[in-house]
Amino acid sequence: MKFWDVVKADLMANAGHRSMKKLPFTFLFNPGFATVFLHRVATHWHQGRLKRLGIVIWRWNVTRSGCHINLRSRIAPGLFLPHPVGIVIGEGVEIGEGAAIYQTVTIGKTASPQYPVIKAGATLYPNAIVIGPITVGEKAVVGAGSVVVKDVPDHGIVAGNPAKLIRVGTGE
Repeated sequence: MKFWDVVKADLMANAGHRSMKKLPFTFLFNPGFATVFLHRVATHWHQGRLKRLGIVIWRWNVTRSGCHINLRSRIAPGLFLPHPVGIVIGEGVEIGEGAAIYQTVTIGKTASPQYPVIKAGATLYPNAIVIGPITVGEKAVVGAGSVVVKDVPDHGIVAGNPAKLIRVGTGE
């Protein structure tokens, strides 16, 4: 997917898929979109010829937003960050299309060298911690304050510390 197509998907996700009138406002003033956009620019430059400039943009973005997304994480289009402050996304994390991540979420590894995989449409609510070589399934929901150390099935809802499966939806 081309860079601007990815940015457009991020813009639409952070504008709430409402109206075209909201897009300029979202582009200019939405802190979640600004954080994702600057991360995309930094990653694009870091992977290209402008590695050092990419690192400068990344560092400035971390300082200004309080959101630490590693340049080596793999994030599909349409990332929604309603409140980006305090989010930490580790180096090997994979995030699917249309995922939503709220404030102070941590996604990282344990002693294992493997990172979590967050599939398309998953939602991680505030203060959730997702660690280790696990998968959070498609359209799964991780409740606020949950500590997830085991796989979450597609359409599953987990909550608690450690997170327990509350329900598995039908996907509709």
